[in-house]
Amino acid sequence: MGVVSPNAWPQSGNAPATPAAQAPQILTRPAGAVAGPKRVVSVGKFDSIGAFNAKYGEWDIGGGLSAMLTTALTESGRFIVLERAQLRQLTTEQELKASGVTNPETGPELGKLAGVQFLIFGAVTEFGADDRGGGFSFGGARGGSNPLSGALSTQSASGAVAMDVRIVDASTGQVTEVYKVKEPLESRGFDISLGAKGMSLGSNQFLRTPLGEAVRRAITQVVDRLVAEANRRPWFGLVVDVADREVVINAGANSGLRPGDRFVIERVGRKMTDPATGEVLAVRRHEIAFVEVTSVEEKIATGTFELLATEPPRRGDTVTPLKK
Repeated sequence: MGVVSPNAWPQSGNAPATPAAQAPQILTRPAGAVAGPKRVVSVGKFDSIGAFNAKYGEWDIGGGLSAMLTTALTESGRFIVLERAQLRQLTTEQELKASGVTNPETGPELGKLAGVQFLIFGAVTEFGADDRGGGFSFGGARGGSNPLSGALSTQSASGAVAMDVRIVDASTGQVTEVYKVKEPLESRGFDISLGAKGMSLGSNQFLRTPLGEAVRRAITQVVDRLVAEANRRPWFGLVVDVADREVVINAGANSGLRPGDRFVIERVGRKMTDPATGEVLAVRRHEIAFVEVTSVEEKIATGTFELLATEPPRRGDTVTPLKK
């Protein structure tokens, strides 16, 4: 689908009118600003309960909503989004490394998904509408070959789109926030589903139905909450390579890094976990060096470092912005 830059939106926060041939943005308003470099995020598949699968069997609701959230995060311009296929490949590599099948000196460590900071998971708890009241309708049976079947109905209807969402810190595996988003569907004088069951989830036609509009509003809520979570937690990157007094960081122009940016290189000393649940309670880190970025490419940045400890930085050390 076509994507309109968030910068093109008016200051009021409303999306501009789009041509009939172009699908609307998933986001219903621009995302808020995120301080510092862009966070790397990935969206897992959303679960859906059996009742939805029985009613909307032709739709993969959980997969469709996670795909729409991935699109919305990209539209926001605030995040670097790692596709779920890449996430599966990374987790497979981690599992092989943990089992001892691969060289322990190579591949991603458990809890460090190529610099991913947040993983988003969820479950669909409400989806769709139930007709109520009397009246008449015409235009064909809903779910038929006509995608707008039942578009002219005098019945009133109500329903909602609701999701339970959890955000996971990828560096620790800890759930940092759990919340529910819900957007109502209310309309009179026509069937609010507008025959949506005959459409592809996330298609241009679907997004323009009342059900599609409620999905867009719900997903916009999820993006807003992720923006807030990103602002509560500092950005981090990882050291890719070290040579003499130079280090290479796994973030570049795509993350908003610029020459002159300064960071602290840290190393995890100990992770303290709850013996009963395995939850990470605290992480002890110590500073290794200061680094100032000297050159930036699309996905990496190079800088010179000043030692703060007796040992130099090494691949896999954490890079965080220098506090002003």
